[in-house]
Amino acid sequence: MRTAAYARYSSDNQRDASLEDQLRNCRAYCARMGWPEPMVYTDAAVSGSRLDREGYQRLLADAHRFQVLLVDDLSRFGRDSAELTMTIRRLKFAGVRLIGVSDGVDTERKSHKADVGLRGLMSEMYLDDLADKVHRGLTGRALAGASAGGLPYGYRITSIGQRAIDDTQAAIVRRIFAEYVQGSSPREIVARLNRDRIPSSRGGDWYVSAVYPDRKRGIGILANPIYVGRQVWNRSHFVKHPDTGRRLRQDRPESEWIITEHPDLAIVDGSTWDAAQARAGRLGNRASSTADGPRGPGRPMRYLLSGILRCGECGGPMVIVDRYRYGCSTAKDRGATMCASTLKVPRIPAEKALVAGVQAELLTDEAFQRFTAAVTAELKRAAPDAEAAKRRLAEAEKVHGNVMAAIRAGIVTASTRDELVRTEGELEAARAALAAVKSFQPSQILPRAKETWRKLVAELSTVADTARAREALRELIGESVHVTKRNGAIYGEIAPSQITLVAGVGFEPTTFGL
Repeated sequence: MRTAAYARYSSDNQRDASLEDQLRNCRAYCARMGWPEPMVYTDAAVSGSRLDREGYQRLLADAHRFQVLLVDDLSRFGRDSAELTMTIRRLKFAGVRLIGVSDGVDTERKSHKADVGLRGLMSEMYLDDLADKVHRGLTGRALAGASAGGLPYGYRITSIGQRAIDDTQAAIVRRIFAEYVQGSSPREIVARLNRDRIPSSRGGDWYVSAVYPDRKRGIGILANPIYVGRQVWNRSHFVKHPDTGRRLRQDRPESEWIITEHPDLAIVDGSTWDAAQARAGRLGNRASSTADGPRGPGRPMRYLLSGILRCGECGGPMVIVDRYRYGCSTAKDRGATMCASTLKVPRIPAEKALVAGVQAELLTDEAFQRFTAAVTAELKRAAPDAEAAKRRLAEAEKVHGNVMAAIRAGIVTASTRDELVRTEGELEAARAALAAVKSFQPSQILPRAKETWRKLVAELSTVADTARAREALRELIGESVHVTKRNGAIYGEIAPSQITLVAGVGFEPTTFGL
């Protein structure tokens, strides 16, 4: 019996010990059942409503490696009832039994659908109710003129919980406004702040997004009205994307904004504020390809290798720095003190060279034969143990038969009935496990790999469709092509762990001339 355990906590205010508490319960359950120690998957400080949890996704990808999955309670696994139901269906199809150690959920029971549905609905209602209560409380604070959000740079919290101006940080805020009004771009301002080793609000480096004036959303130091003594709250709210589970910002109508005046919190004077807003209005909110503004969140990459190429100096992503070339985003957005790389990679030649190199060295018949051999070996290693499944079923049938014999002999007690329920559940689970073994068909995997390989060859035949070609590249090489310059030539190097296809095994590391 191969087992796995999943643990999660959702808040930075909770502790890693919460994970160990959950896992301890799962391990104790395995010990009581005589099962081996479970494989462990965890997610720390991430909401159960998000589907892109790293540990959760690894668990789903590894479902073929275990037969029983344990969680402390079902809410640890997820709080979206629709997604929870679908995931459990996928696990059952894969022959995996899900057990909630503390709440008693067990997908081997016929009543598990009702348990899962009710608990999933309760989790969703809990989150909705919590959000309403938090928003109601914050609305009251905003109407009273108190802070209803995070603490902006330039302020501190007093001993009685009120905001006050931090003189040291306030001087930096005035410097930022003064340099911007005098004509410096946010990127130039940030580069100088990092050069002068001035810590950001979190104590680290400065990023352009912290300064850049996004006037529509009122964020960025240069667009936050708190610096002129005006608090604007309830501009936006967050909604969960139905596919990814990520929280996305949506603007509220201006009629719902709560605006309060706080002249005692003003750091810049009205004329400086007006001059900064006038300049921001003239320049507009430019996209990341311009010199003056950061890239907006959630927008798809326009160029084939943006973010896939990595700086050989600092490891940061390389993005388009002008119309024709890729460059290090760290050096671009945070200044030369953060990354001294001045390497610029011509866009069109690099895209053609990398695609041609992948096609020539990774998508050949010889490369696919090496991949096939590796996948075949992996499938043999991961194949379920048919004999063990048969022995488990035989043992379950024997125990169940003994209980039935006792009942026929007139030994009917509360413990007998409990034992009958338990053995019937174990018998059903053993039958399901044997059925999963019989349905395991490795012969179907390699043809699918061949189909995927042909699809990648076709999609990499041209870089005209950026989205399709980019996805094909990412499937093959991930997003870590490290770019270096040696002897006057530019090279892109791919680590062996990045080169994958279908089953995560296959090709050797390689270097392409760009």
